[in-house]
Amino acid sequence: MKKSKLNFAGKQLLLTALIAGIAVMIFSFRPVKDSDPAKPVLKGTINISGTRFLFPLLEKWAAEFRKENPGVEILISQNVQGKDIDASAAPVKKIDSSKGKYTVVSRFALVPIANEKNPAIKTLQQKGISKEDFLNIYFKSDHQTNNFNLTAKQVVPIHVYSRGACASATFTNHFNKEIKDLDNIGGKIEDDQILLQRILSDSLGIAYNNLGFVYDLATRKQKQGIRVIPIDINGNGKVDKEENFYTTVDAVLKHIETAGTELPPTGDLTFIYKEDKPEVKAFVEWILAKGQQYNHQLGFLALRASR
Repeated sequence: MKKSKLNFAGKQLLLTALIAGIAVMIFSFRPVKDSDPAKPVLKGTINISGTRFLFPLLEKWAAEFRKENPGVEILISQNVQGKDIDASAAPVKKIDSSKGKYTVVSRFALVPIANEKNPAIKTLQQKGISKEDFLNIYFKSDHQTNNFNLTAKQVVPIHVYSRGACASATFTNHFNKEIKDLDNIGGKIEDDQILLQRILSDSLGIAYNNLGFVYDLATRKQKQGIRVIPIDINGNGKVDKEENFYTTVDAVLKHIETAGTELPPTGDLTFIYKEDKPEVKAFVEWILAKGQQYNHQLGFLALRASR
């Protein structure tokens, strides 16, 4: 009986030791959580300047990034002092390494628009505009189209509004033109929101703008007073069923990302920055890894798979 009691006690001690060892192993190999002191805590300020129509997406990225990194302040303004990131919507034709690293973080599309009360809007929605029409309507030339000739008796004048910077550089570059070639009856237009307002106030107005301003991002439909002019992609003189994808902003985004067509024009949102501040480097890496999920919400395209 004495020997049996000793064996039972020994077994209990061995079992207790095994359980303790397993607990230590589990604790040692547990995943490191965000709140763990082992993870570096980012602190500091990131100053971002750039094209204003990009601001809604930049602000969304900043808000979501700060939920994970509350010690980082992100200031977004056209006149910010000491910018860490230059957010550009213009085509990058030459990289200047002295300015820092160039990284494409999103893409955008520019669609032709008109006032919904334009007398030619129904015809335009049926026939669309071709690549040749883009050249003849938006750019100054000896062959410029100044009117929509609907019938022998109905002629509708065209009032072209355009900007002299930013997204216009992408628009003109797409057609192998320069900003100086753009037609514009509206004088100097400060930003894309004002460009949109010019169309809303002129029933004969024609322009182009980014999806985030043309569409109501809550309803996902075209804003009241604005109509997208469909593009006759195959140039057959009419808008075919597969070319009529402008009902919602999500339909436009899906088509552009999957169809790979030349039109509507698209451009890159490029960050130009230096990586000497860890919070800047971390923010860019976060955008590429996690921030892409917010692009569609704000009317922007996701990055190409090859990026």
